[in-house]
Amino acid sequence: MELYCRELGQGETTIVIVHGLYGASDNWLSIASKLEDKYRIILPDQRNHGQSDHSATHTYEAMADDLYETLRKKVKEEKVILLGHSMGGKTAMRMTMKHPEMVRQLVIADIAPKDYGRFANYAETTANHENILKALQSLHPETMESRSEMDAALKKQFPVKTLRQFLLKNVKRQKNGRYHWQLNLEALLNNLPELMDGFSHLEDHPSVTGIPTVFIRGEKSPYIKDEDVLVINKFFPGSQLVTIPDAGHWLHAEQPELFLKTLLYYIE
Repeated sequence: MELYCRELGQGETTIVIVHGLYGASDNWLSIASKLEDKYRIILPDQRNHGQSDHSATHTYEAMADDLYETLRKKVKEEKVILLGHSMGGKTAMRMTMKHPEMVRQLVIADIAPKDYGRFANYAETTANHENILKALQSLHPETMESRSEMDAALKKQFPVKTLRQFLLKNVKRQKNGRYHWQLNLEALLNNLPELMDGFSHLEDHPSVTGIPTVFIRGEKSPYIKDEDVLVINKFFPGSQLVTIPDAGHWLHAEQPELFLKTLLYYIE
C-alpha cells in the first residue's frame, strides 16, 4: 500500500518520521518545521490512520512493506534517516530489518522490540489500548453536531483533556458537514495482539549491524525499561539508549526542545 505523505524541506538528506497508534503525520509537523531548513522531511500516515487507505490487515509486516513501497518511490536509492515513535517505531525497526540498505540511521522513540502483552507488568498497556478503542467505537461522530459534544461524551472514560484532544484529532468533517473517524477502529481492535507484539516470532532473525541506532525514551514512560537493553541489542547490537527527563510516552510533544536537541545530536 502506498501511503499518504506530507513533505517539507529541500535538504540533501531525508528524514522519515513515522507516527504512532492513534496518530498521523500532522502530529510531527512542529518537529519537522524545525528540521526543514537543513533536511527533506517525509511524514507518512500509516495504514488505517490519517489520509492513508484502510485495510482489515494491520500487521508490522504489512506496515513495513507499506513504508518500503512508499519510500522506494519517494527517495529511489537514497538512504534515509528513519525515525519512528511507538507503533511507528516498531514499523521502522521491521522495515530496517527487511531493507537495511535503505536506512542510513535509525532513531526509535519510546518503544522496544518486544511483546507488551506477554508479561504481567505490561498487561495494563494492552488493556488500556483495548479500553480506548472500545470507547472510541462507542462514540459515533456522524451523529454529533460539534467537537465539544464529542469531548463531553468521552470525558467520563478519559478525564485527562490532552488525551481526549489527541484522540479527537482523528475525527474529521466530511464535505456533507458530518463528522467521521479517520481511524479504522475495527481493524486496530482486531489486530491489537499484533500491535502489542510484532517481534516475539522473530527470535531467530539476524541482527541488524552497520546502521547507527539510538533509542530515545521518556523518563516517566514505562515503555522502555532498563532490562530492555538486552532485547534491543539482540536485534540492534551496539544501539544507544538515551532518556529524556520529565517526559512520558509522547516525549516529542511533552519535551519538544529537548527531544529535538537530542535527535540533532545523534543525526549530526
